Amino acid sequence: MRIMRMRMRISLTGVAASASSLALCVIFLFWNPYAELKASPSTVLIVSLMLIGSAILGLLSSWLRNRLLMFISFAWSLPYGLYLAIASVPSVFNLFALVLILYFISALTMDINKSRSPESC
Repeated sequence: MRIMRMRMRISLTGVAASASSLALCVIFLFWNPYAELKASPSTVLIVSLMLIGSAILGLLSSWLRNRLLMFISFAWSLPYGLYLAIASVPSVFNLFALVLILYFISALTMDINKSRSPESC
């Protein structure tokens, strides 16, 4: 019963956005189908700070169901996510736009789902 309550508290949209962002970052850094060269250490550092860091914060905010942290995660990943989403069309990295939309939807729906949870009664 306790596990079921914990599952209800987790924002699935936020987890999906964060997991997708992490997967896209790994593809971008290590298995980029559009580049023959390996990513430079500075590229790895920037992507880690700007996209992987925000994805980890997104996972944490999904677990805690904290709306403010999810908005911070969205705003943090917005510049680089948007750049990767529109830099070259079509590419697999256009999926970063979907990740940003999922972050935003997750942040908007957190309070709605939180107020409907059985623990609030």
